[in-house]
Amino acid sequence: MLINSSFLSAPWPTRWRVLAVLALYAAYLPLSGYTVEQFRFDAAEYWELSLKFTQNGGFSLLAFDTPLRGYLGPLLVLPARLLCHFTGWSMLTGAQVLGAGWAAVLFGVAIPELWAQATGRAQSGGRWLVLLGLAFIFWRDYFNFTLSDMPALALLLLGLATLARRGWGWAAVAGLLLAAAINIRPIYLASALGWLWLLLRNSPPATGSRPAPWWRGTALAAGLALVWLPQLLINQRHFQTPTPLVLARLPGTAPLYLKQLTWGTAFQRYESSLVPEIPRSLVYADSAGQRALVGEPGHRFGSYGHYAQFVLRQPIATSGRYLRHLFNGLDIRFPTPYPRQLHPLGQAGLRLLNYALLGLGVWLALSAWLKNRRAAWEPVAVGTLLALLLPCLLVLPTLMECRFLLPLHLLVLTVVAGTWQPGAWWRGAPVRRITVVAVAAGWLWGCWHLSEATAGQLRPPSEAPQE
Repeated sequence: MLINSSFLSAPWPTRWRVLAVLALYAAYLPLSGYTVEQFRFDAAEYWELSLKFTQNGGFSLLAFDTPLRGYLGPLLVLPARLLCHFTGWSMLTGAQVLGAGWAAVLFGVAIPELWAQATGRAQSGGRWLVLLGLAFIFWRDYFNFTLSDMPALALLLLGLATLARRGWGWAAVAGLLLAAAINIRPIYLASALGWLWLLLRNSPPATGSRPAPWWRGTALAAGLALVWLPQLLINQRHFQTPTPLVLARLPGTAPLYLKQLTWGTAFQRYESSLVPEIPRSLVYADSAGQRALVGEPGHRFGSYGHYAQFVLRQPIATSGRYLRHLFNGLDIRFPTPYPRQLHPLGQAGLRLLNYALLGLGVWLALSAWLKNRRAAWEPVAVGTLLALLLPCLLVLPTLMECRFLLPLHLLVLTVVAGTWQPGAWWRGAPVRRITVVAVAAGWLWGCWHLSEATAGQLRPPSEAPQE
């Protein structure tokens, strides 16, 4: 039978996976129903920012003069822009071609390679197809648009997988990839602890024929510097600030992350909206947070110290807010960054499947930890978890969007697809089966009602925070 053949039980070659992903998204994206007029918000901004490099006539990296974004995200949009220029295709079509390519990199190369490095075994073809299908169900329409989330995560995962390989040459390539991910999504700077752990704990000892481990660190730093040098020169030329990191602030204004702390206190969830009757924003209020902000000067946080004092004065309320943000970030109600309907067909099924997978992922992670704690401390596994979870932890205080927790959600899907054994999970005494069903039903009921409580706080777009 096909299901017992090596086609599903053996790992697929990388080229097969890449071709499968390209075929899936090349077939789906043109039929996804989006139009050029709906190519808006951050996606349109990245498309337009790609013109910055040629604004003075010729091409120059240093012509990029936007402080809120890194130069590399718009630079990677240029191939799609050139494709549209020579073919006459629309920017949506160019973005879809680019999106299919990033999907192939993320699902066909980055995730399978890092899984193999972290677990010591490659995913079988069948389990990889399950992962591909689940990721398609929840994230498929993000690849219609030139957003930063998918490219940045793909580069981060590739960087981690490359750093897990021995040798200073791999470390240099990893530096290029990790610096690129951070330039595109500055929040991934929080992943540094993970890849530094991986660098230090996964380096072989020096021998007569093998260079000392510090050579890998030097090579990693060289790779980082090569990508960050243009950003340093851009910041120095246009903003007189000698830093290789993205400024993420407009001159004379508060940092974007500090603004996000205020927004994340007043609102608990956000979606960009193409819903005709609710244009621009689907924003969900946090009434308790808004009441708390009334007592703060200017109804906002003037500094990070101010926010720290606010948290220390009400740690229980703040912890509850972070937990709600965690749930809201994982509560995927739309498989798109730009929903066109508030209640699209199949939304209830999407939500219930998501809640079931989240619960299953938590259960599998706890079971694996309890059964084999020593394996959980393998350098690649620890480094990967730190690199993926620390950026997610850092966004919990902010105005939550589902794409902010993309690394965590894809981690859950990967764990479920890679480790769940339905037969073994269901075997046991009838009492055990009844208990499992009861717990699962309670979990789904609780998740549903928590989501509905957030949905009940939907506010008009006019109340959405403005930069």
